[in-house]
Amino acid sequence: MATRILSLFVLVSFIAVSGAHVPLARATEVDSRDMAWFKQRTQALYDAVAPGERAIWRRTLSRECTITDEDGQVYDRTAFLRTLNPLPKGFSGTIRIRHLTALVFGSAASVHYWLDERESIFGQQLHTRYVETDTYRRERDGWKMVAAQVTVVPANLKAVAVNERAWPELVGAYELGGTRGWVYHVFLRQGSLYWGRDGKSATLLIPLSPLVFFLRNSVHTMVFVRDRRGNVTETIELHKYNEIVMPQVGVH
Repeated sequence: MATRILSLFVLVSFIAVSGAHVPLARATEVDSRDMAWFKQRTQALYDAVAPGERAIWRRTLSRECTITDEDGQVYDRTAFLRTLNPLPKGFSGTIRIRHLTALVFGSAASVHYWLDERESIFGQQLHTRYVETDTYRRERDGWKMVAAQVTVVPANLKAVAVNERAWPELVGAYELGGTRGWVYHVFLRQGSLYWGRDGKSATLLIPLSPLVFFLRNSVHTMVFVRDRRGNVTETIELHKYNEIVMPQVGVH
């Protein structure tokens, strides 16, 4: 029994000491040949999205690849390849790669870039920017992608023409967290509404409907609520797929 305990102690000590001295691969710049490959291959991958061409993705993705898309969906290699289908009739688009950079960590590489997407949907023009980071490892037949994650870059929504007659009723104070919390205000200035804790730092509210507004330079939407008698009682901030309720506690 004592011998078994001693052997276990020696094994644990060896693992601890060995782990403490595992050398970390230092980040180095990608050589010109690999950089040219990453730029060409990344653009080629996204050129293949609209027509739904899977072959180049199949050649690039490692069998153990994990991809997280802009909607938070996670795919393995097989599931992701099934999503690659030609755009339906009435849809068209292009994706251009911008500002690609890469670092090598031994046999691994981190590739970072922006995607500039322009899409036409039955004549309506959309422009969306994304930011993506891909991880590659060097395998026998070259670089293979083992992970990718893409995120939508926030952008301000365009204002919708709405009836502004009732906007003065939205002006006032809104309380977050009760009497011990914070108080926000809606201000009306020169025909536009602003939201903030004080007049100096208040941010423009971009109208989407008479009671719904996009908070400029954010990812938040403000929904003002009326009761059955038509009085404004609160605002709800749509905050990263959650709802924050702030009752109206005073008018200006």
